[in-house]
Amino acid sequence: MENMSQSAFNVDLVIVGGGPTGLLSAVLARSLGLSVYIIDAKHGPLDLGRADALNARTQQYLEVSKTLSLLEPFGLKCNTSSTYEAGEFTSQQNKWWTSLKHTHRPNFLMIGQSRVEEALLHQLDIPVDYNSRVNGIQETSAGVVVTTDQGRTVVAKYAIAADGARSFVRTSLGIPFTGTKPEMVWAVLDTWIETDFPVCPEIITFQKDGQSRVAWIPRERGMNRFYILLDGEINQENAEASIREHMAPHKVEFTKTEWFSTFEIKERVASTFISKDGNGRILLAGDAAHVHAVNGGQGLNTGIADAFNLIWRIAFVTQGHGGSALLKSYDEERRTTASGVIDVAAKLVRTTVKTALEYVEIIEKNAGYITGMGVSYSPTTPLVVDSSHGDFVAGDRCPDLWVAKLPATPSHAQVEEPSQVRLYELFGYGKFKVLVLGNEKPATFQQAVEVQQKVEVWHIHDQEHRRTTLPYEFRADWVKSDEGAVVVREVFEAPFVTLTARKPLAHDLLPDHLDSVSQAVWLDQVQCIGEAEVLQH
Repeated sequence: MENMSQSAFNVDLVIVGGGPTGLLSAVLARSLGLSVYIIDAKHGPLDLGRADALNARTQQYLEVSKTLSLLEPFGLKCNTSSTYEAGEFTSQQNKWWTSLKHTHRPNFLMIGQSRVEEALLHQLDIPVDYNSRVNGIQETSAGVVVTTDQGRTVVAKYAIAADGARSFVRTSLGIPFTGTKPEMVWAVLDTWIETDFPVCPEIITFQKDGQSRVAWIPRERGMNRFYILLDGEINQENAEASIREHMAPHKVEFTKTEWFSTFEIKERVASTFISKDGNGRILLAGDAAHVHAVNGGQGLNTGIADAFNLIWRIAFVTQGHGGSALLKSYDEERRTTASGVIDVAAKLVRTTVKTALEYVEIIEKNAGYITGMGVSYSPTTPLVVDSSHGDFVAGDRCPDLWVAKLPATPSHAQVEEPSQVRLYELFGYGKFKVLVLGNEKPATFQQAVEVQQKVEVWHIHDQEHRRTTLPYEFRADWVKSDEGAVVVREVFEAPFVTLTARKPLAHDLLPDHLDSVSQAVWLDQVQCIGEAEVLQH
């Protein structure tokens, strides 16, 4: 990027790493008005290879970030897994997908990482400083200073290290990156084939001699991905030979190979995701924070979730709200999740030397991580209060329920049929949402309108006509006449789900930057439960 000045760049956020985690972090940060600088050691965007699937939860995230529409037309939907041995079908499973509730896309979207990066780059309104390696990072009480081998200096309020498993930033900070190494190396092959095997858009696990060492993943563009666990020398020729053995007696010829690589299995998680023992301004995300086996397709998906969980927090503290305690909650939530992902991937990779049925059983038992829909945050973490009502459970994902848009005026109601829309089609990133459920009108809706500047107040009821002037008012059959309220935060989990008598929307329900407007606002059925102690300046 020769046109860039050699003087220091001053920004809110510097991101080291231009993979999916770093790029989505930048897209979200820019959407919230933060100034951002991205540094990446690669010569340019990824051309091919690496991650190959977006799970259901990641698709929800990317729908909110307005990225999914750029990807879905090019991907391949897949929600079925089958097993074969000696060319014969032995089993088929998809219960962990078809049983998902309130999920619009109960499937993997098979699509290459390069296409994901391309879509995110399309959304960005800033360039990436490619071919630039970070060679120094220093932290002060006021910010972070990053230098590169191209002679550039970036001064930022906060920094994200999304620079991969060999993270320069993590190593420079001296953050331990411990774990296990099961002495397993997998080969991966992206290829086009000619075969008399009954091709279908399913994930197929092949069993041979009581082990499950080959998996066939359908991909976009008619491409096929194979994962192969080999003994002895690991190269493309031996990988192809193993695939032929596992697919026999069916014939298979490899007509064109786009990418061949190997993955040495490592299972590691950083001892903290935040510098200075959780009190600093440098935050780890993606592979810089956690690495694990490729089994289950968790790498890219977990990094995307890191970005969604982190950026709203950085935006809050950059604007003077929340402070280090809010950032610490990122470490508590995501490090626990990363440990769970590593445990599941470890079980899967070790089961590949067992039967295909045993492998599939492990998938089914841990489907919450595979689909992404079972990942939740514990009430033991600061921002989640143990509570639930119906399909809303504190710490779990917000269900993707249907609501009907109400006409602007009563006259429109006579000629217009309310259009149905899902919550995730309506959600935007960056504000808490207070969903007031039920027909009774909150006592002082003028103040509710005013609070919209800080948080979105939604009124959802079962009536055919509008009851307020709020911009977010909907009808839904799943709402009873008088229910309660739900708070949905920026990562679209519900930290608080409440049912109680009428109380004011006070400062201890929402972040402290809402104090100036929240004291006078009354919302029916909203319980005041403590978050202020976590989100203090």
